[in-house]
Amino acid sequence: MIGWTKRGLARRLRVGQGAVKHMANGRHEIRDDFGAWLEGLAAAHAPLSPELRDFADKMGCDRGEWVRYPRGIRPLSDDEAAALRRVAEAHAAAPWPPEWVPKGEEADEAG
Repeated sequence: MIGWTKRGLARRLRVGQGAVKHMANGRHEIRDDFGAWLEGLAAAHAPLSPELRDFADKMGCDRGEWVRYPRGIRPLSDDEAAALRRVAEAHAAAPWPPEWVPKGEEADEAG
């Protein structure tokens, strides 16, 4: 539903591709809260057409950013804009799985 590849998920979570492959292949247990995080994002993405999923990715909705009229792309209808806004809000509200500390940000959490 979200349209992320294993490589894309690994990049977003700042982990190696092997970690994501182990989860996908069942070699590493997926915590309930991590699964719920993914399901929540998938629910926000579900109403989007493939075209709007591509817009969401290019517009940075997965980083909580929002742009109403991206340069070089047709203006969005109010319904499309509302759907993308919901995706952006879902990602902004839960940018990481619960208790997830991205690599390189451990010092920020402690500090």
